Amino acid sequence: MVKVEKRIKVHKEGRVFEASALFDTGSRSSYFSKEFAEKIGYKPYEEVRNIPLAVRGKYAKLIGRTAVFLEVEGYLLPEEELIGVIENLIVDIIIGLNIMEKYGIYIENDEIKFKHTPPTSIIL
Repeated sequence: MVKVEKRIKVHKEGRVFEASALFDTGSRSSYFSKEFAEKIGYKPYEEVRNIPLAVRGKYAKLIGRTAVFLEVEGYLLPEEELIGVIENLIVDIIIGLNIMEKYGIYIENDEIKFKHTPPTSIIL
């Protein structure tokens, strides 16, 4: 598991927000913190869902979702992403494998790299 924290931009409905992002190869999905999601707007779920963590018996509370475009290392990723919202996250956003693999993002020497630039979700 490899983790790197970087600043990214989140685009939603014509507005742009800066965020602290943790790129985490140990996370299959991507999530916003509740605090950050409240700033940009999100749709809450009627029922809270529990997401298992990498600690036996520990869960995060998935409380909603929001659709955004992400800008990483100056590249605006081409597709809108639906990202879950969880409580008590210590960074604004976790970027998991669902986004990293889709766009060929990888970590090398604590730096974010792309297999192809500009990033694309098309298999090349």
